[in-house]
Amino acid sequence: MGTLSSDARRVDTDRIVSLLFGGAIFASAFLIFLVQPLVGKRILPWFGGVPAVWTLCLAFYQITLFLGYAYAHALIRFVRPGRQLGIHALALGAALFTLPVLPGESWQPAGGDAPSVAIVAMLAANVALPFLVLAATGPLVQAWFARRHPERSPYFLYAVSNVGSLLALLAYPFLIEPRLTLSATGRVWSIAFALTGAAVLGCAAVAGPRGEVPGRPVGEAAPLVPATVALWLLLSGTAVVLLMGVTNQLCLDVASLPFLWVLPLTAYLATLILCFGAQRVYRRVPWALAAGIALLAFQFGPVGLTVRGDLDFASSFVGQVVLYLGLLFAACMVMHGELYRLRPAPRALTVFYLCVSGGGALGGLLVGIVAPHVFDSYFELPLGVAAAGLLLLAACRRDPSSRLRAGAGRWRWAALAALVTVGATYFILSEGAERREFLHQERTFFGLLRVLEAGGPDNRQLKLQQGTTLHGVQLWSRGARRMPSAYFGPVTGIGLAMRARDPDPSSIGIVGLGVGTLAAYGRSGDRFRFYEIDPAVVRIARDSGHFSFLADSAAEIEIVLGDARLSLAAELADRGGSRYDILVVDAFSSDAIPVHLLTREAFEIYAASVGTSGLLAFHVSKRHFDLWRLVASLGRSVGLHGLYIRNGRVRRHQSMVSEWMFMSADEARLQSLEEFAETRWQEEVASPKGFILRRPVAATDDMIPLWTDDYSDLLGVLATRESRARLE
Repeated sequence: MGTLSSDARRVDTDRIVSLLFGGAIFASAFLIFLVQPLVGKRILPWFGGVPAVWTLCLAFYQITLFLGYAYAHALIRFVRPGRQLGIHALALGAALFTLPVLPGESWQPAGGDAPSVAIVAMLAANVALPFLVLAATGPLVQAWFARRHPERSPYFLYAVSNVGSLLALLAYPFLIEPRLTLSATGRVWSIAFALTGAAVLGCAAVAGPRGEVPGRPVGEAAPLVPATVALWLLLSGTAVVLLMGVTNQLCLDVASLPFLWVLPLTAYLATLILCFGAQRVYRRVPWALAAGIALLAFQFGPVGLTVRGDLDFASSFVGQVVLYLGLLFAACMVMHGELYRLRPAPRALTVFYLCVSGGGALGGLLVGIVAPHVFDSYFELPLGVAAAGLLLLAACRRDPSSRLRAGAGRWRWAALAALVTVGATYFILSEGAERREFLHQERTFFGLLRVLEAGGPDNRQLKLQQGTTLHGVQLWSRGARRMPSAYFGPVTGIGLAMRARDPDPSSIGIVGLGVGTLAAYGRSGDRFRFYEIDPAVVRIARDSGHFSFLADSAAEIEIVLGDARLSLAAELADRGGSRYDILVVDAFSSDAIPVHLLTREAFEIYAASVGTSGLLAFHVSKRHFDLWRLVASLGRSVGLHGLYIRNGRVRRHQSMVSEWMFMSADEARLQSLEEFAETRWQEEVASPKGFILRRPVAATDDMIPLWTDDYSDLLGVLATRESRARLE
């Protein structure tokens, strides 16, 4: 009976210990992938809300992950087991002193700062040490588990780690962000970090000073083969290139939505969970075929086409997302499945994870830092797909069960290698061929800028496009060069507001330059001041020779480079600000939302900039967000009345469908604009189709939670078919 009782206690103890190890590794992974969107949300608005911020953050995290794994490897490999607990406790204590991880307002960039340098410096000072300590948890806890249970494989803990990562990614946008402010989430994260650190130290204590002295292998294991180590690096690195490449392409071809930044990372983590936690899921041939089918659909399928004309946007949006994620998932299943096949014995566990993280760091460096300076387009995805095909063949050659194993079936190897090379070359060249369709193409930190030519000799047009968003059109047919068009045409909301001005000279502020279309409304004596964050946009609009709105304008033109909100705030602080007759906010590139331009604090700056009689004009034409009610509510919170204007498309007035929200502290100013807009529409268009004038109703619109610098909820303003239908 005593023996049975002793065995039962041992089983219970082992269960508790396993829960401790699993809980520590789960919590550390959860915190790692919670801090990424948390810090990203804090700094994203400071740099224009563009996807490059997220890509650069991913690159930084991959590098820091590698450093954490390197620290873990050194601790296990070169430090006696009895001293590992004390050293890691010191590292944990140092990380605690750097909390909180959220950068303060002092880190906001000044105009002209290099965004990449500023972001890296900010992350290094605020996030690096806690992230490094958490990153080291995975290999450390697995090594300590192997020390306590040498008869059991520790690799299941890697799957537990990735489950924690995946749940964090899903929990933040759906559970945490809508309920907690940034600062509150940061405080909770700091407490959880301290508790997780205590659990990790508990794992080290439970593992005990067992095992061999550092440097001496435990058990018999085959020596590491350089070719295998190279495959560890390349397989993991290529998976990261695919992840970041798909993220970039989704933002370029579909929309720059934060939700679409999380989805690829979710798919990437899911493949790690399946490959390391449910090994039977991966079968080489089916998943390789799935990746090939997704690639063919991407190249030749109708879903991959850019949305144009009357193509149903909802179907195309869903189709493209599914296609891109399908390609990423299938390809990463192959990369991570082959990585698991090549895993070493537990003796080399920390070396294995060091190589895996090193490959991820190399992939992150390539996409996040090297590619933007080397490529003028997004070549990362085709290069990643090409590398994945070649690596699959290399992994097959090292697998004794494969028909392509070394020394047998060489003709099969040569034929397949040639086929993969030809296919990869075609894929890459097809991406490069698109480059010839544009008069100018330039990749900057803020996105991909393209100048396109459309129409024939009698109706020649030049367009500036960034991602999926049109930033302006200039007509070069006879007599139309100075005519404003697109979202700024004469019978759009902003066109009507510009035409409704008093004859006296006006001071106009415009957040977002585009091609400078609004300068076409400039009159002698007017002053137009544009605020633009991307120097390349300024160069294209002013000096490229493609657009002439700025040069042709009769008004005095000024351009302020840098973040508009920071510039407006600085002007208010220095000399009371520039009192604008109209302040136009049109700074959304693609469907990215610079949240800091849509908070109560920002609207206080806008209200001060237009004074008691000026007009604030907000461009709210968004395909994926229903912003006008949020904007109306924010305006009301600072004492501004609102007027919503939506116009239909009017070809003869070169006006596209657009939605504008106008706000002013002067009710008479809005009443005058409302009467002018209705009269001009009836006289010049003579059709009610698509034209809507609406006054926001506080009883319904105030149901939207007010955004502040510390709280925002993008899910809450996602556009639905019902919300769009109510506007028709």
